[in-house]
Amino acid sequence: MKYLAAAAALFVNFGAPAIANPAGEWRIADGTANVAIRPCGANYCGYVSWAKDADMIGRPILISMKPSGNTWAGSILNARDGQKYTGRMSLRGEEMLQVEGCVLGGMICGGQQWSRVR
Repeated sequence: MKYLAAAAALFVNFGAPAIANPAGEWRIADGTANVAIRPCGANYCGYVSWAKDADMIGRPILISMKPSGNTWAGSILNARDGQKYTGRMSLRGEEMLQVEGCVLGGMICGGQQWSRVR
């Protein structure tokens, strides 16, 4: 019983663990662009912040990604062809972001890992 009280005291003193945050600058898998992820209301949005093809800069990529636990879900836009997909992203540690786009109601998904730019 005293161990349960000690565990409860630790929880009260330190609080719940912080929820991971995807905000920041991320380099896409092939290294041709960076995406800046920022809060947009209660959700997150991402825009091309740097690209080898300067015409891509400023284009939206991640649209209204809503939090759901350690995953965020919303829409992903392919900046090259304008196609919009159902998407999700999740942190894989502090330095890696898994980003996936899906079609057919999530039946077929493809993704890549982005690395944090420091």
